[in-house]
Amino acid sequence: MTVATLDNTVTWDHSAWNQHTPSEVKFWDQWIMKEGHHWPEDYKRRTDPQAPVTQLMLDLIGELDVDLAAPLQIMDIGSGPLSYVGYVHDKFAIDLTVVDPLADEYNRLLDQANVVDVPRPQPGYFETALATCGENSFDAVWCFNSLDHSIDPVHGLFNLLSVVKIGGSLVLSFHPNEAEQGDYGGLHQWNLDVDGEGLLLNQKGKQMRLQGLIAQQKVVKRIDYNAKTGVKKERVTYLIKKTANVNLSQALLT
Repeated sequence: MTVATLDNTVTWDHSAWNQHTPSEVKFWDQWIMKEGHHWPEDYKRRTDPQAPVTQLMLDLIGELDVDLAAPLQIMDIGSGPLSYVGYVHDKFAIDLTVVDPLADEYNRLLDQANVVDVPRPQPGYFETALATCGENSFDAVWCFNSLDHSIDPVHGLFNLLSVVKIGGSLVLSFHPNEAEQGDYGGLHQWNLDVDGEGLLLNQKGKQMRLQGLIAQQKVVKRIDYNAKTGVKKERVTYLIKKTANVNLSQALLT
């Protein structure tokens, strides 16, 4: 089995990723058992079947070229045990698909806590979303604090953009350089960041640009915001509208 030391000779692969999942499950175990622990409002929202769709998703929905007479197809991927997207809106119906690689563990914890009446996660990886769901399957995809926890973020972002319908949109949100700040603990093995030219991926001194994948689409909005101080880049959020099918080779050409 691969040991995930993440030096220049070791690959961060599926087996290495699996070795780092217990800390993630432990975090969410405490969150469920203590009803949010340090974040009780988060727990209250996610377990409320009448929780309204979050404002950020509403901003995105306003950009969609979709028929809101039909249920809005939304995927929340890398959700953790429960989605934060919200479940209801008074003007349109929502069909929410919740996906997380650790869904089986999370559903066991939710069963123990008797959490019911809200969408449960189903197992799935960023890297297999296209094969599982198919191209152009969702009106909107929500990816919050999770792409940088994946096995292969480049492949993952390609999959997310691929499963969004043309005319649909992706919410991509992350804390910059979270692996560096967390000393590469647990599933924090990749850093997402932005500079004047756009989206970056880096790991222990090595870096590549992901902006090409986003540049193929329309960036509706990019928000860099620190909720505590107003300083930029505590969180970066992209609202991306899909205008064309994704060509990974063209995206990565320099």
